[in-house]
Amino acid sequence: MECQTQNILGHERNFIRLNKLIKKNKLPNSIIFQGSKGIGKTTSAYRIAQFIFEQKNNPSDNYVFTNSDIYQKICNNSYPNLLIIQKPWLEDKKRFKNQIHKDDISSVKRFYLNKEGTGQYRICIIDNIDDFSTDASNSLLKLIEEPPKDSLFIIINHNKSRLLKTIQSRSFVLNFSNLKIDDYTHLLKINNCRFDNIGKLYDLTGADLQSSFDYVDNDFDSIDDHFKSLLIDPLKIKINTASHYVTFFNERTSLENSDNFINYLLLRIKMTILELIRDKKTPNIFKLIKSYYFLDKVYKNQKIFNLNFDHILIKFFNYLKNA
Repeated sequence: MECQTQNILGHERNFIRLNKLIKKNKLPNSIIFQGSKGIGKTTSAYRIAQFIFEQKNNPSDNYVFTNSDIYQKICNNSYPNLLIIQKPWLEDKKRFKNQIHKDDISSVKRFYLNKEGTGQYRICIIDNIDDFSTDASNSLLKLIEEPPKDSLFIIINHNKSRLLKTIQSRSFVLNFSNLKIDDYTHLLKINNCRFDNIGKLYDLTGADLQSSFDYVDNDFDSIDDHFKSLLIDPLKIKINTASHYVTFFNERTSLENSDNFINYLLLRIKMTILELIRDKKTPNIFKLIKSYYFLDKVYKNQKIFNLNFDHILIKFFNYLKNA
């Protein structure tokens, strides 16, 4: 789901910086949008692409973002001068590929070699480079080092430590800050996301809009108090606890969306750790930290080896109780 907004809410300063570069005809070949996951970097990339396609030759200070035909095609990845690179969907396994490899970005070179529409800007949005394997990152680096004419790479990066320093050194970096709660609340509202306790959602997700949408849409709030109580006191975990969570997952979502459920569990563990630190209740913290990394590792293995998802939850609750 792409967040709908009539501007680049919360990130206007970055747009102003890019607009100045465009006016001076100094737009770099590669731009990195760097910041936390889910705060609007991808939506901003789509809006910047729209601005360039609509305004590159005559940028206006009074430009107003609209959901124009060009923007709709950008969102649908059907605009001819735009290429969006994301993790491929594996239909047989009903999940996204774990990483983007060199072969998965072979279309980038072909995209820039295409002679149709010569003289028009071509933009490739990498969403996101954290998912790139080493061979894919090195392949992208070669393209950035020898940029095609009238080309632009917009690279989404959640975690700076996962980015090749050579790619960063050859790119213009824009830092994206977490959304302020007023902007966050407004974006929830215009995307028809209704939730009574916005402060709780904001703190739990770290202003991650997609995680917020998932939390509300999948009714994770109905299990949140119970799951938190298990984290604080693992002795409350019973022999049938895991089966209840398996049932909850199966009734409300599907295996294709298992990432959303695991992401919620990890967010709640992380938030509970922070709350315990704040309240100076430290005895259980290290057990929770170990449980966090255990769940993260087991789930990654599940995706690699296509293991039964129900077993992931069973193993996790067993680990949580006995850690």
